[in-house]
Amino acid sequence: MQVQVSLLAGGLAAAGCEVVVAAGPGDLDVGDVEVHRLPALSARSAAAFGRALRDSVTATSPDVVHGHGLRLAPFLAATARHRSVVTCHGIDPARARWTAALVRLCGVPVAACGEGPRRVLAALGVPSRVLDNAVPPMPPPLGRDEIASRFGLDPAALLVVSPARLTPQKDPVTLVRALAHARIASAILMGGGPLEGAVRDEVAREGLAGRVAVTEWLDDARAILAGADVLALASVWEGQPTVVLEAMAAGVAVVATSCTGTRDCVLDGVTGLLAPPRDAVSLGAAIERAASAELRARLVDAARATTASHAPAVVAAAHLAAYERLTAGAWL
Repeated sequence: MQVQVSLLAGGLAAAGCEVVVAAGPGDLDVGDVEVHRLPALSARSAAAFGRALRDSVTATSPDVVHGHGLRLAPFLAATARHRSVVTCHGIDPARARWTAALVRLCGVPVAACGEGPRRVLAALGVPSRVLDNAVPPMPPPLGRDEIASRFGLDPAALLVVSPARLTPQKDPVTLVRALAHARIASAILMGGGPLEGAVRDEVAREGLAGRVAVTEWLDDARAILAGADVLALASVWEGQPTVVLEAMAAGVAVVATSCTGTRDCVLDGVTGLLAPPRDAVSLGAAIERAASAELRARLVDAARATTASHAPAVVAAAHLAAYERLTAGAWL
């Protein structure tokens, strides 16, 4: 989400808008855009967060207040209801009904980062307007020999990379089991997270030491992705996954699960290969299919053509048009 905030802020500033970003602690690369720091949002800090946001809005008197993440809806409703919008960047199915009820109660206009979240919200009685995510420019790729040497992998094997937090949403254990079926592949799982221990245990259990490397998030993760043959993602739900758009822009074939969000970015057999969520055998078979250089080339060519609509300038222009509708009282 932080990547999308940074790209949008930069795109709006480049279009001549005066932009102020109000954000909690953590790294946020927004160039020369003014940043107001807020407390980290938690149950205990909610009151302090709300006061800090209100102070920021009062100090800047913006035409539009755009929140990212549905949990901000109550704060936007209390601070600037009639000039606010909140973007859904994905919705956890376990919390979807409660979240949707809260958003309906707040009455803040809602944007969805893709067709998948829009459909989920609509089914829960929350209308929304699609505003796509942007894809950042990709760095030059690292060479496969360099990558293989660094992680102790076979340079002749199909190189699979998965830059994703090791969390239940991303289901990395299923990805490891899929790699056990795809014996032609070596893989790097980058991200760290609460399931890292379980992922390492599964790698050992499947006898994948030397074929599957597990690491924390790396500063050059995007350059490693750009040097891969395949991006693999085993998520059980998504919004509009930036990493899929990044892989497409970098010319890396996408193999992923057909979960909400991802299946709206990837057309199976055309711009990538999809397998059902939580199905390690099918995902492994899809990874094995991607060993065909000819197939990967076809997928990459088709996928690259879809990324033009996600250029930061295009996405910023779409947001500006949506803001005009918001201020005119015609969001949907």
